[in-house]
Amino acid sequence: MNQIKAIVAHEPTEVLTRNWSLQDVDLQHPGDDEVLVEMYAVGVCHTDIVLGSVPTGTVGVQYPKVLGHEGAGIARQVGKNVQSIEPGDPVLLSFNSCASCSQCLESHPGYCDTFAYRNYTGEQHSTNVRSNGEKIWAGFFGQSSFAQYSIVHKTSIVNAKDLIQDPSELKLFASLGCGFQTGMGAIQNITQAGPNDTVLITGLGAVGMGAIMTAVNSQCKSIIAVDRVQSRLSLAKELGAIHIIDTSEPNFTSLKESVHELILTGVTVAIDTTGVPEILEQCIQATRKRGKIVMIGVPPFGWDLKVPATEHLNSGRAIMGCIMGDCDSQKVGLLQVVF
Repeated sequence: MNQIKAIVAHEPTEVLTRNWSLQDVDLQHPGDDEVLVEMYAVGVCHTDIVLGSVPTGTVGVQYPKVLGHEGAGIARQVGKNVQSIEPGDPVLLSFNSCASCSQCLESHPGYCDTFAYRNYTGEQHSTNVRSNGEKIWAGFFGQSSFAQYSIVHKTSIVNAKDLIQDPSELKLFASLGCGFQTGMGAIQNITQAGPNDTVLITGLGAVGMGAIMTAVNSQCKSIIAVDRVQSRLSLAKELGAIHIIDTSEPNFTSLKESVHELILTGVTVAIDTTGVPEILEQCIQATRKRGKIVMIGVPPFGWDLKVPATEHLNSGRAIMGCIMGDCDSQKVGLLQVVF
C-alpha cells in the first residue's frame, strides 16, 4: 500500500458548492484489469465541477470521492490482463465502459448500459482507496485522476508511446481524453459535418475548440464561434472560425438574430457546449430546417427542454445528445485527427 496525495470531494454543505480538500490517501496495488499510473497532468472539466457539487444520489454520485477524468501520465504497474500497456509507457486516460453490452459491441461505448455507474459513481471496492481508514469512492470515469497516482481500469487507458516524445508533452494532450474528444466527435461522428455544412459552436472551452478544429479539418463551409470571453473568441479565429459572436457586447440582442444576420436560412449544424438553457433554445431557433442540434453542455438538473411539437415536426430538425463525442477511445481515429 502506498500513501499519496489526492483531492477528495466530500458531500457539499450547500447545493452547487464544493467541499474538496487535499488529503493523504492510501492506495493499494492494481488488480488484474488495472494499471497504476503516475499522473503528470490532468484537465479540469465542467463535469468534475458539477458532479463534485451535487447531493449524494444525483445520477449515482457518492461521497467521499476522488474526481478527475482527463488524466495523462506514465504507467508504473500493469495488471496481468492488460495487454496494451507496459510499465514506463506514457498513457492518456478517458472514460470507462463494460466492453460487453450491445452498445459497446457496436462501437458506441459512450452509451454503455452501465455508463453512469462506471463513470459518475465509480467504485468503492476494487480500487482500494482509503483516507484515515475511511473508504473513498474512486474509479471516477475509471481513473479518478485528481491524485499523484491512480489505479486505472483497462478500458479507460490508451497507450500514447507513439504520440508522446517527451513526458512534458503529457500536459498538452491530457484534454484529449474528454474535452477535445467530445468536441471532435460531435462534428465527426454525430453530425458528420462536411464541406456543405455551416456550423455554429456555442461555448469555447476545450470541447468547443475541439469542435472548431475538427470542423476546419472537415472543410465545413462556414464556422460561427460564440462566447463572452474575448481571449477565447480571438483563439477561435486563429483556429479557423469564420465568424465570431461576442454575447457580452452591448449591442448583442439574441443568438438567433446574430446568426441569421450571417446566414439567412440558419446553420445546418449547431453544437452547444454551454448547457445554458437560453443558449440551447436559441441554438435550435438558429438552425435551418433539417438541421442538427447537438447538446453537450450539462443543463441545470431538473430543467426540461420544451419544443413546440408542431413547429418541430414541420422543421425536420434533429436534436441529439452527445456523450464523449460517441467516440471509442481505444481506436486510433482521435490521434489521426490531431495530426
